[in-house]
Amino acid sequence: MPTPILARRLRSLLLGALLAAPAAWADNYTDFQQASGQLEALMDKATPQSGLPRLGDPEVAQLFAQIADHPRLFQAPVAALQDMNQSVAVCEQAMRLGKTYYAFGLSWPLPLSGAELLQARKDQMTRNLANYGDEMSTLFAFGMHCHGHVIGLMEREFSAQPADAVSGTERMRARAFSKGSTALYAGVVQFVQGPFWSVAQKKRMLEAAAQHATANANLMALPLRERLLTSLADADQDLDPALAPALATIRQALAVTTCTGLCQYY
Repeated sequence: MPTPILARRLRSLLLGALLAAPAAWADNYTDFQQASGQLEALMDKATPQSGLPRLGDPEVAQLFAQIADHPRLFQAPVAALQDMNQSVAVCEQAMRLGKTYYAFGLSWPLPLSGAELLQARKDQMTRNLANYGDEMSTLFAFGMHCHGHVIGLMEREFSAQPADAVSGTERMRARAFSKGSTALYAGVVQFVQGPFWSVAQKKRMLEAAAQHATANANLMALPLRERLLTSLADADQDLDPALAPALATIRQALAVTTCTGLCQYY
């Protein structure tokens, strides 16, 4: 049995840890906001000569570590991330950063027109995919985890009341959410068939998508599941074995023919 003095010290340490924990949890959200803002500021300074910030730069790698640390961000009870709008804003910020890498240089004025201009834009996009695959795949994988968190918030909101009590306006909101989510998920999953991504980059995105495969499938009406499943029919051609487990998990979720969850509002 601890002595009274030791017991008081233990209680004091425990109370201190409990009081400190919310501050640490809150810092996770603050870290994301600050790091994503800093990365965006670095992007704004990019030139054709310098290019965008790269993970090979230790400063940039540290920012990515703070932005894309999804377990630290979503597993802690941060009050801001229990709010739908603030959670969606986090997802949109991460996807916006990823799309900046994807679209880098596509709006630069060029002394070209017609087919030559289209080819130049296509060549620039190919260079972006080759040059910034690590950065894009990291941000898009985080987007899958972030959106999985948002789906959980949405499901919790709608499961709190009987389906027949949901208003027409709320049904439309659920349907719009499901449609947007399906487009996002399909886009990331179908990257597996893109020619410019490395195996490691594809694996990063597919494994994130596989972790949330059931939640995303539950958003989709059955025809949409079938359509996405069909689009992956040829994905096994020359597929690296490292990608097979995640792809199998995604296919298994899409093959379910019952509707449970938000799919009933689609």
